[in-house]
Amino acid sequence: MATQTKTQDSKLSGFLTALRNPRIALTSVCGLTLGASFIPGLGWLAFVAAIAGSYEAVKASADSLKEKKIDVNLLMVFAAIGAVIVGRVSDAAALLFLFSLSITLESIAMSRTKSAIESLVRLRPSSATLLSGDTETTVEVEKLQIGDTIRIHAYESVPTDAVIVVGRTKVDASAMTGESLPVECGEGDLIVGGTQNLEGTVTARVTATVGDSALDRIVSLVKDAQENKASGQRISDWFGQTYTFFVLGSFGVSFVVRMLLKETVPEAFYLSLTLLVGMSPCALVISTPATTLSALAWCARNGILVRGGEFIELAGKVNAIALDKTGTLTWGKPHLDLVAFSEFDSPNEIHEFSFIQQPENGLSVPSQPIKEAIAQIAAIERFSNHPIATAIVSTADELQIDIPEITDHKVLSGLGVGAYTSAGKVLIGRERLLAAENISIPDALQAALTQAQARGFTVSVGATPNGICMLAFSDSVRSNAPSFVQHLKDLGLKHITILTGDRLETAKTVADQVGITEVYAGLMPGEKTERIKELSQQCEVMMVGDGVNDAPSLASASVGVAMGRLGSDVAMNAADVVLMHDRLDRIPDLIRLGRMTVATIRMNLGFAGLMIIALTFSSLVIRLPLPIAVLGHEGSTVLVILNGLRMLRGPREV
Repeated sequence: MATQTKTQDSKLSGFLTALRNPRIALTSVCGLTLGASFIPGLGWLAFVAAIAGSYEAVKASADSLKEKKIDVNLLMVFAAIGAVIVGRVSDAAALLFLFSLSITLESIAMSRTKSAIESLVRLRPSSATLLSGDTETTVEVEKLQIGDTIRIHAYESVPTDAVIVVGRTKVDASAMTGESLPVECGEGDLIVGGTQNLEGTVTARVTATVGDSALDRIVSLVKDAQENKASGQRISDWFGQTYTFFVLGSFGVSFVVRMLLKETVPEAFYLSLTLLVGMSPCALVISTPATTLSALAWCARNGILVRGGEFIELAGKVNAIALDKTGTLTWGKPHLDLVAFSEFDSPNEIHEFSFIQQPENGLSVPSQPIKEAIAQIAAIERFSNHPIATAIVSTADELQIDIPEITDHKVLSGLGVGAYTSAGKVLIGRERLLAAENISIPDALQAALTQAQARGFTVSVGATPNGICMLAFSDSVRSNAPSFVQHLKDLGLKHITILTGDRLETAKTVADQVGITEVYAGLMPGEKTERIKELSQQCEVMMVGDGVNDAPSLASASVGVAMGRLGSDVAMNAADVVLMHDRLDRIPDLIRLGRMTVATIRMNLGFAGLMIIALTFSSLVIRLPLPIAVLGHEGSTVLVILNGLRMLRGPREV
């Protein structure tokens, strides 16, 4: 009984809070006084209803005039004033009530689509624990500076982006990414502001200030997405402005024609007002934004950042997809498996070392020539964040190899990198890099290289001051990649293609594991872009890449999707869509949602257009009463909004 009373009190409190909203309160007053005005002797309440109901219409019209626009809001005010002039105060009150009720319902409904930003902003705590020596001080998050040391206790929210320097924990990023499983983090790992520390206390070094953190960039991207207009919305805007002049012109023509047909001035004016209301494009104007904003809200809640409604629509029209291999179908964390080295003095003698056969009790030690080659190559790769470079440097660290200093470091576009150590010139990259430098690969080493490629390894070659080196890497395929590809096939896509810079043998090994038959390998970044352009001539193409090396391809595709790490600057700048948790299964979801969005927009526009035609025809033929025209006009507006809000529930098979 107590629980029931508490629930009733909560509902009453919510109702009273709603009534304190001027928009809801005035709409309620308008409706109540309009109803009471039909009681004999209380007809004067129609004036009260008209005054109360005019708030929303007049406010919206004033806002339009400030922006030097003539839109549907002005049409409603004009119609209401006209009804009062010809003595139809009750009709004017009914028009204003239904218009006010429509705007109120629209506001309540659309506010649900804007909650994504508010919920993201609330993720950040207002304070943080700053460490100075052994002293802990509570400070405002805005006062944190890059390099500050902070302490994050269990169950606290992470105040800003930071790297863990002491401790291990699990972090919950579900509110930002939709990923249900906590992520284990330890020393050297980045934790993102807005996520929640679930277990142990950790000490971390601040890497981003408020305003520049991943959370802030995400909020900014969501805001941009809600402001960027879809193609259908641009059409709707045209109806809201240009078409409005046509409606006013039709009103004028109708009035003149009716006067010529000997109608009385009040009757001709009233019937022309009915035509004006029937032709008004309210439902058309709201059809697209109600749908795309709802779709964007679902995406934001589920770790998919989309730059605007236009890309939701384009995702629904995609019928081909191009996939990068490394970091997309694979984890993008290659490890060094094989090394072969041939000295210049003895080109046919090969020093080989396999990391695959390392004993369980630790990493065996390679020969001195191999160690020296790894040291030289790690020296020029340690300043790169490329996965291959990371694998080389990690191996050198694990073997406790001293890495020399370098000078004159150069990136050779599409080929590799070069620099000088104290021993001489060092190069690392593709085979064609050595060819460009007129360095030949010894036959014995070439045979080993060919064999490694045939086994599906990704191979790099290097030249050190002492000889030529081959390094073979492997990268694990994502466990959900095969089911992801099958989902794409189930969606009926015409082309599912791998575009990669790796050799064909390596690409085919991955393609066979995931179920793709269309493979283009050995591509330079520009060649990837050309292939995307070729596909785009046949169909709408989605490109999925890591957001770093694939930036040109992502920009060339109809929809570019970045599998960038959460908060990656490059990923967010390069793509139209960013997957905040690298979840492949979100891509079929996005395509299904896009198809559902396109279908719903077409349904809304078709329904709104038919309603305008029906109301216009009725007002011309059967002398449609103004309140019925208003009911049809505003009712259709509410219906298209409710239909668009279905996108909040997410994608279903379309």
